[in-house]
Amino acid sequence: MYNFECYQLLDSMAIDSDGNICVATLVTGAVSVVSPAGRLLEQVKVPRCELFVTNSCFGGPNLQTAYTASSGYGLPYEMNWSRPGHLFNANTRGGKW
Repeated sequence: MYNFECYQLLDSMAIDSDGNICVATLVTGAVSVVSPAGRLLEQVKVPRCELFVTNSCFGGPNLQTAYTASSGYGLPYEMNWSRPGHLFNANTRGGKW
């Protein structure tokens, strides 16, 4: 995992089709994209000046829309994403993974 240089709080994450971790990053107001090799590729700011970004996921056509939420303003954010997201499925029948 990437070692963030400054104080940052990581909230929820999603995985894109390239295997990058896209994690909501509290305090920066962005979704941080970290490669499987552990490099920070980018930090995508949400559309509004918001420090408390939470709950990352992908949806929309071809999974190229990133959704996050604001824990500060209580608003949802929708952003066009350059890479499609990866759909994660879990079979939890019987309480087992």
